[in-house]
Amino acid sequence: GDIRHQLPEEAKKFDLIDKAFKKIMNETAKTMVVLDACHSDNRLQTLEKLSFDLEKCQKSLNDYLDSKRNAFPRFFFISDDELLSILGSSNATCVQEHMIKMYDNIKSLTFEVGNAEEYTAQAMVSGEG
Repeated sequence: GDIRHQLPEEAKKFDLIDKAFKKIMNETAKTMVVLDACHSDNRLQTLEKLSFDLEKCQKSLNDYLDSKRNAFPRFFFISDDELLSILGSSNATCVQEHMIKMYDNIKSLTFEVGNAEEYTAQAMVSGEG
């Protein structure tokens, strides 16, 4: 989605962190004694580095979300997860479920589908009908 396109370096870093963590978890699952899994070579240092790198990715993501909120202040009314679901979707209608939080008493939008399957908001529908 938009996020991977806007933050390509962070997306690559996240993918590497995710791959390394999954590898550790697969190795851990194969080890029957938890202490052996915990004391594997450089396990603590590896997990600390992954955590540090993940915090840097999270900071970049938070900065990105803040830039979107500054560009469209109504986004301040929804959570990070909700904003990520909107920005990460290529479907314009995904904003529907968040309308009531961003606009007082606006239940939904009415969309018109134009050329090239492009959606345009045509009307706001009140929560009162």
